Amino acid sequence: MVGKVIISTQKDKEDLLGKTLDEKFNVIVNSINNEAFEGEGNITYVDKNHFNLYRETSNQIVEFLYSQGMLSITWKYKYFQKEMVYRRNLNGVRNLSLFEQNKIARAIIEEVNYKIQIHKNNVMTIFNE
Repeated sequence: MVGKVIISTQKDKEDLLGKTLDEKFNVIVNSINNEAFEGEGNITYVDKNHFNLYRETSNQIVEFLYSQGMLSITWKYKYFQKEMVYRRNLNGVRNLSLFEQNKIARAIIEEVNYKIQIHKNNVMTIFNE
C-alpha cells in the first residue's frame, strides 16, 4: 500500500515536470475562470499540487488539488453569508485530452450552476419566513 502511494506521488511529480498545475488542466481552469470570474480570476498557489482561483471582489473561490492522479475541485459560493460547498473528485486524470477537459469543465459548471440556484432559493426561503 505504501509503495503504491510513493509510486503514485512520483507519477504526480512527473506529470507536472516543466509545467504548473493550472497549465496541466488549463481548459478546466480557464472554463471555470470564465464562468465564475468573467476570466478575471487570480491563481494563488498553496504548493505545487494545490492552488486557489478567485477574484478579490467575488463571493466565490475554487480550489484545485492534484494528488495520486486525482484532481479534486472544491467550489465555494457565498450568498447572504450562507456558504454552499461543491466538491468533485476526478479520478484517472493524468492524461486528459483537451476535449475531455472541456467535457469535464462543462459538466462541473452545469452542476455548480444548478447547486447555486438551489442554494439561492433555500437562502431566500429562510429570509422570507
